[in-house]
Amino acid sequence: MKHPLSIAAIIAGRFSSFASPPPRIQGGPDIVLRNAPPAPKKEAEPVARAGLVWSPGFWNYVGGWYVWEAGHWELERDNQLYLKPGWQKVIHGWQLQRGEWRVTSVSFIKQKNAAAEADDAPAPQYDPLAAFR
Repeated sequence: MKHPLSIAAIIAGRFSSFASPPPRIQGGPDIVLRNAPPAPKKEAEPVARAGLVWSPGFWNYVGGWYVWEAGHWELERDNQLYLKPGWQKVIHGWQLQRGEWRVTSVSFIKQKNAAAEADDAPAPQYDPLAAFR
């Protein structure tokens, strides 16, 4: 009698994994809306800290609603500039510009390319019989 019940539980468990909640619709990087977003909330900008950059809060667009994303600290990055988030007026409406880092130095790009070239270098071939030669 135990077997049919456990088999039924296994089958139910298998089929229940197929049902998943609908994905949360997040605003993509190129959100353009006709209506202007709400006015930004007043946030007191904290005192500057060494090695950190303040990212102010902004109205994010999630699932058809404006949601306030509070300001936060970002770790400072060498040879990069932080572009603060916010809404920009464009031809067809308002576009969300998310906070992001931009490279400001050519040496950073050269270091990245040198690392990529080092990764592309052929690795020494593994010889399983090398210990016996």
